[in-house]
Amino acid sequence: MLRVAAARENDHVPEDDGPSVHLPVSVGRAMHLIANTRMYGAGEQCRRLWTELVGFVSRDSGVPLEIVEHAAPAPIEDLWNRPDMGLVQMCGWPYWRSDPRPNLVAAPVLDHDYCSDRALYWTDMVVRGDEEAGRLEDLFEGRLGWTVDHSHSGYNAPRWMLLPHFQRAGKPLFSQSLGPYKSPIGIINALLENEIDVGPVDGYFHLLLERHRPELASKIRTIAVSDPAPMPPFVASRGISAGDLESLRNSALHAHLAPAARTVMEDLAIRRFVVPETGFYEATESWSRDAIAHGYERPA
Repeated sequence: MLRVAAARENDHVPEDDGPSVHLPVSVGRAMHLIANTRMYGAGEQCRRLWTELVGFVSRDSGVPLEIVEHAAPAPIEDLWNRPDMGLVQMCGWPYWRSDPRPNLVAAPVLDHDYCSDRALYWTDMVVRGDEEAGRLEDLFEGRLGWTVDHSHSGYNAPRWMLLPHFQRAGKPLFSQSLGPYKSPIGIINALLENEIDVGPVDGYFHLLLERHRPELASKIRTIAVSDPAPMPPFVASRGISAGDLESLRNSALHAHLAPAARTVMEDLAIRRFVVPETGFYEATESWSRDAIAHGYERPA
């Protein structure tokens, strides 16, 4: 039976990282393992779906997992440095930059045509719903927001999108470059409070908001979309046993064939899971290298 801990307090539009859930751990296992889906906990219903999916993978694989909260404002990089990760969502850029890198468990293939049936996602540059501008370029000289400087979707991708404009202009594009706003919800809050005029929201997070928090999603709109990039994977720590890693991978890879898991995955806009090659994530670093080589250190 799952035990649900008390939810944390939130202010303004909540981050919605959710409470901790504990899947019973078998006595005598070599390593206690955790799961976390903070990156894509876009609302209470969405968190329940992730809990169901993690529960399925845990039961099917025979690998007990403890779903931990690690809610904002706790730095997400502290989560990614834990030695007991079993099934944790991780941004692809920090994954590529990690030394040593965690083990790849699997990455979702999203049910969205833009992903071309591959483990890809994108960044939406969003504005308030009542913003009159029709193009991203119309907002130059305004205020740009970003999440954290190690985020692909919240920092690296918008910088890549803006790089050609920066090269043509030969100077910063915006009057202010403001951050860190920590998360997609932080960007949305900043927009709704009129602190910024435009900012990046992880495209998959935005898709989940539209499905599971439409009242919030309706307050913003997309004004530009990035190129596709490698989808954030589920990772496990280096210390996980080879047997547990293989069991978790196999369960994730076959989850779409199980009717109960498939229904949950459909609600999460996931077609299936795949195991990308490690080098798949190098593309995120190449975007960063190109921007820095042209003197564009941060989106501005």
